[in-house]
Amino acid sequence: MVIPQKQLFWFLLIAVCSLCSCEDNRKQNEIAKMVNEWTGKEILFIESIPCYVSGKEAPLGFCNDFFNKEFKILMYVDSAGCSDCRLKLFEWKQLMEEADSLFRGKVGFLLFFQPKSVNEMVFLFARNQFDYPVFMDVNGTVNRLNHFPQAMQYQCFLLDRDNKVLMIGNPVLNRKIWDLYKSQIGGQDIEQTILTTIEVDKSVHNYGTIQKDSSNPAVFTVTNTGSYPLIIFHVSTSCGCANVDWDRRPIEPGKTANVRIEMTPDETGYFSKTLEVYCNIQETSFKLTINGSVYE
Repeated sequence: MVIPQKQLFWFLLIAVCSLCSCEDNRKQNEIAKMVNEWTGKEILFIESIPCYVSGKEAPLGFCNDFFNKEFKILMYVDSAGCSDCRLKLFEWKQLMEEADSLFRGKVGFLLFFQPKSVNEMVFLFARNQFDYPVFMDVNGTVNRLNHFPQAMQYQCFLLDRDNKVLMIGNPVLNRKIWDLYKSQIGGQDIEQTILTTIEVDKSVHNYGTIQKDSSNPAVFTVTNTGSYPLIIFHVSTSCGCANVDWDRRPIEPGKTANVRIEMTPDETGYFSKTLEVYCNIQETSFKLTINGSVYE
């Protein structure tokens, strides 16, 4: 079911507070005012903002279809925020793939940038292999039209078909906000719409005895045993000497995904390292372990 408006307000307040850390009562009051003010507000756009696809400016109107979706996620970043670490383009790509798998064309992403240099932004997208259509609002026209709140790190909203704000907050920076977004888009409780179940071929990989500074691969296979696509959001590791890669596209029911590890030990002796795999299961994540002994 759709979250009631009053309850939704407090969910949003909690989520945005956790993003901003709510250092004091004054900040909480500012956030409460911002959420209350922007929920239900219509976002204004103009058609003349150029749209870029794969580094090239598209014909006028080429990207208009994104404005006609049932739901839209708007991100607006001004010139002060245009950097690799703040944009988190890799995370946005993952989120887009997840949305496409779960909602099948129901959601459009309106990514607006106000860059100091369009060429620098195009280079940034190319370096990150980010080819999703983006809008270059060089003059800050959309920002001036809407007077976006400056308290946010950068502006992000969930909009309905009429461009009215349903939720406020960045779903890439805060997974709680993304869960709220998905609940609103899906029209049902999260647990009923997107969670799946998994089986892992093993939870521990023992390398045995390996040499220091050598490269040692390992693969864990995860099977989607549920009814909805499996999405692996992130894999964290307690060891900087282990590089991790995984299948990033949604894994359909009955199919498998691989979590691949390349262990290059830089110290001798016994080791045991834990990896935590975050995905759309009831438990939120599951753990994998790699261990072994390293000689000089």
